[in-house]
Amino acid sequence: MTDARPKKTSRRKVSDKAQLTRDHWLDAAAGEVAAGGFGNLRVLTLAKKLGVTRGSFYWHFKDHEDLVTSFLNRWRDRRLHELQYWKPKGGDVETELRQILELLLTDASRNIRRLQVELAVRDFARRNEYAADLVNEVDESRISQNCELYKRLSNDPQRIRDLSLLMYVATIGSQVVLTGKKGDAETIRRVEDLMARVALGQRDEIE
Repeated sequence: MTDARPKKTSRRKVSDKAQLTRDHWLDAAAGEVAAGGFGNLRVLTLAKKLGVTRGSFYWHFKDHEDLVTSFLNRWRDRRLHELQYWKPKGGDVETELRQILELLLTDASRNIRRLQVELAVRDFARRNEYAADLVNEVDESRISQNCELYKRLSNDPQRIRDLSLLMYVATIGSQVVLTGKKGDAETIRRVEDLMARVALGQRDEIE
């Protein structure tokens, strides 16, 4: 009997390692970050939530710092990947602008955890240089994509940049205010319309 027990434990550990992936750990980490920021990110807590030993963690990550870096890298990669969903296609500029705003505001307003993680990453970037670099990369990519749309409203590079930046900060601010509100679809649509009218009003001046 005593000889069998270690073998059973060993098989359990191998099973844990085989079934859990880095993404399982990072998904669990996202819940902790959303709930309390990066200060809430503890290996033992994650292991308990996943129902495995802490040793399983070290099968996927070198240490806590590796976990944080991997989490930030995945956040950056996902934010850059999702840009394709509101990339201008070259159609009617007003139609595309309103479609993009709907994606950025209406859809985002339903995802509280996503916003919580975004805010936590930005807060962490205030005191972590690596996080700050990734946030800057994401911000610049988002603003640059906005520029592709506004190039069809102006030939002035500075105006294009200003409009793109204005749309970006207004979108982020609107997400913070509107996310999680129930029964407020009309307010969200109103914000979308106001932002579109401001941008399109600049086109009238240009023309």
